[in-house]
Amino acid sequence: MELIDQAQVESQKARTTLGNMPEQADRMIHFLNNHTKEELAALSISSRTDVILTAKKVLTLRNFVQTVERKCQEMQAEVDDYKLKMGALQSKGLPSLLTGVGRLLTREQYATRMTNFIANQITASASTSEEAGPPLGQNLYNKLENLFYIDHEINHLFEVPPNFYRYTEADETLIKMRRHQLPKDDWWQFMLQVLPH
Repeated sequence: MELIDQAQVESQKARTTLGNMPEQADRMIHFLNNHTKEELAALSISSRTDVILTAKKVLTLRNFVQTVERKCQEMQAEVDDYKLKMGALQSKGLPSLLTGVGRLLTREQYATRMTNFIANQITASASTSEEAGPPLGQNLYNKLENLFYIDHEINHLFEVPPNFYRYTEADETLIKMRRHQLPKDDWWQFMLQVLPH
């Protein structure tokens, strides 16, 4: 979730910085590709390739933004799906995965919490059965059945094993997006003046 939050902030910043530059870059590239070397030289453009590569920096940043946003949507969908499944299990009695301050428990801490939960369920069922007599053994059965249901659902929580490639790819793209340098403003303004209006 922290990665998604950071990516959304950074992509919004990049979108604001880009403004209408991608459309202008497309026009520049089209203009450069449709003029001869001599015509470009008359406009003080000595190297078509260098100018196109510089203009493409804008399109590269736009692509980074789109990739990060797409990855964030995919991650958010996975997180929402996971929360839905965990919510259903917690409504059945599964202990929370979070500490009192909202941090995720370590695997060892959660294993301890689950062991205590199971022991409490069995103890509570056994003491209820003893007080009420043998016919209420159904209570113990129901609680154990619920534990088996939770165990089964946990084992099938992920239809496919989690793949963290999407997260690392999004993180790497976010790093590239932060480091990416757009063309200098004076160069950009010069190129806009060269373009026919």
